[in-house]
Amino acid sequence: MKMPSKPRRLRSPGPVADAFTRSRAFICNIIGPVGSGKTMAALQKGLRVAAMQGGVKDDNGITWRKARIGVIRESYPSLKSTTLKSWFNIVPEDEGKFLWSAPFTHSFRKILRRDGEGRPIDVLDVEFEFRAIGDQTVEEACRGWEVNAVIVDEADLQPADLVPYLTGRVGRFSDLSPDLVVDPQIIISMNMPDIENHAYVLAMDREIEGLTEDDKAQLSEALGGRPLVKTFIQPGGMEPDAENIHNLPGGRGYYVLQVAANKHKPGYVDRMVHNKPVAMMFGKPVNGEFQHSAHVGQCVYNPRRKLIVGIDQGLFAAAVGLQRDEYGNIRTLFEVVNLSDDRKRLLKVGPTAFGRKLRNAIIERYPGIEKDEIRFVCDPAAFAAGDREDNEHDWVLACQAALGLGKIHKAKSNRAALRNEAIWRAQSTRHGYQVDPSCRHLIKAHSGGYRYEKEDMKTGETKGHLEIANTIYTHVADAEQYAALEGEHVIRDIRGKPRREPGRQVRNDSEFDVFRGVQ
Repeated sequence: MKMPSKPRRLRSPGPVADAFTRSRAFICNIIGPVGSGKTMAALQKGLRVAAMQGGVKDDNGITWRKARIGVIRESYPSLKSTTLKSWFNIVPEDEGKFLWSAPFTHSFRKILRRDGEGRPIDVLDVEFEFRAIGDQTVEEACRGWEVNAVIVDEADLQPADLVPYLTGRVGRFSDLSPDLVVDPQIIISMNMPDIENHAYVLAMDREIEGLTEDDKAQLSEALGGRPLVKTFIQPGGMEPDAENIHNLPGGRGYYVLQVAANKHKPGYVDRMVHNKPVAMMFGKPVNGEFQHSAHVGQCVYNPRRKLIVGIDQGLFAAAVGLQRDEYGNIRTLFEVVNLSDDRKRLLKVGPTAFGRKLRNAIIERYPGIEKDEIRFVCDPAAFAAGDREDNEHDWVLACQAALGLGKIHKAKSNRAALRNEAIWRAQSTRHGYQVDPSCRHLIKAHSGGYRYEKEDMKTGETKGHLEIANTIYTHVADAEQYAALEGEHVIRDIRGKPRREPGRQVRNDSEFDVFRGVQ
């Protein structure tokens, strides 16, 4: 077996890639723009997993470790043209033994440690096996695989059942003893998938399709405290902290060229350069400033500030709870939506059932919360004249009765310009907006599901006025907007009007609730 003539030094793409490489999560995802070094990071992570396997010390005091790492893509041409080119920058083809017969295998030896006199005392024998799915089923492509880890390159292009199947293949290999297998992993690298892609569900929603609750419980127990799924999102290519710039030809100019060359494909630029998820459909996203890496993060309820719950009423009702901090920044805490099991359809719900569902969601999250600590606001259209055939005010009253946590008030405005601006202004301000990862449907809405109708008409002309498409994401986005309009000076600030000077304050010492009004 050939040995390398000298150590190879590779420059890290950046801190996100480094954190991904170190993570012990069972399913570990890295998502980045084209050229961000994510494939290199995934391959290096595979090599790191190999080096972490347990070993056996021989009579000469040398520890011997063995590992087998799998790499899988959709086709062998893709493996040759991209993945292997990156791999040979880490381990050259002439190091050890590389076999070009499918599946491709690369066997080599790494000296992990030497003693003070330069003699090897820790040695790794490792085999990387590169497979392609091609026109086979997942089971056929992975049959007989026993590996310490599998690297799934460009996971969004692979079958949806690949990762669930691989959960039963990793961690089964060791020529020494099963006890020596350490932290088996499924390592995933890809560009940002569209929001309907199965890979988005896995990476962003942390849901593994095909696994039952019992399966998840058994996996969690087997992992011994390790995270089941963890996702690392690199900054977009035009961001100041973009990764791997130092390794790209032309530096940041590489991305400037990508944007210029693909202006006619805004969805491509969003995904491949800006690393933003998009809807797999026509129409521009309404909230174009939204960035998953900047705007999604854990939000903590502040009991000293009022909880504002926006409601979009009707058969497909939705609600969103948020707070504004002392600086007026929006922190969206939770959502209530009625979705099918596959999360692709909204289910009809009556006002009483929805009111109970919303009440349960609030009580479970914030036990002991009092009525005067919450303000509910709803689409002003629901408070229109009561002689309408659909009489949505009856919906509000029925929901309010089932909710039992106070009155549902009319939101400050139903004007799209004001509602959208409340969200746009927050998302374009540093630290101005954050949404909790639990708000999965709302995050998809911001990522492109909440979008405009297609602007190009069949005549070849472009619409002069863009209308928001009615999708399964519209209701949850509207609910958040109604809540976002609440707060001191919000409407006046949006309209550019000066704030009112505080006048003489009147304190109400009675038990009259100014928000509830006369019953």
